[in-house]
Amino acid sequence: MKRIIVLLSGGMDSATLLWLCKKEFEEVYALSFEYGQRHRVELKYAKEIAEIAGVREHIIVEVPHYRLIKGSALLEGGPEVPSGAYTQGVPVTNVPMRNLVFLAIASSFADAYDIDHIAIGVHALDTPYPDCRVEFITAMESAINAGSALVARTRRRIHLYAPFLGMSKVDIARLGKELGVPFEKTYSCYTGVEPPCGICATCLQREEALRTIMQS
Repeated sequence: MKRIIVLLSGGMDSATLLWLCKKEFEEVYALSFEYGQRHRVELKYAKEIAEIAGVREHIIVEVPHYRLIKGSALLEGGPEVPSGAYTQGVPVTNVPMRNLVFLAIASSFADAYDIDHIAIGVHALDTPYPDCRVEFITAMESAINAGSALVARTRRRIHLYAPFLGMSKVDIARLGKELGVPFEKTYSCYTGVEPPCGICATCLQREEALRTIMQS
């Protein structure tokens, strides 16, 4: 049986990834995180998306150590989320090693649940974040396989499934539309307000992508 565990934030990218995995895998698990993020309201959307998708199990994990880190605008107690598009360099919304931590946790569930695919929705516009680059995904897959009891026992590999690498936000929105993703049930704002602020980088990316596919 083809089984996969999907990192699900509740945003349009991870929701599209979830719908894609529903199409390509027989059994799908979803994994979300409460890590002291300013926009923890996303978890409400992740729960609803997972329910609509009919996943085998939706797991929510607390990652408390991020509450001790104050330098990221994405974490409570950090600087304010800036408005406007991303500028050059690593964004102030970067959460140190977030994808490394999340994928490590996902791999522990993969090991325990006998799952040999882990899905993450990183894409081309995420590349200002160091842990969203191709070289990180490749290195992380190697590390997971080197440390996996499942791999040692079965000689099967654990694959990091990152189908959006090289894709734009518009590409992902177009795919989501084709797959029937309920975008109205997703949430992408970094400020954590409802309705979304509409001026942070992730809001702007989302609105541009959805506007583009509606016009095409």
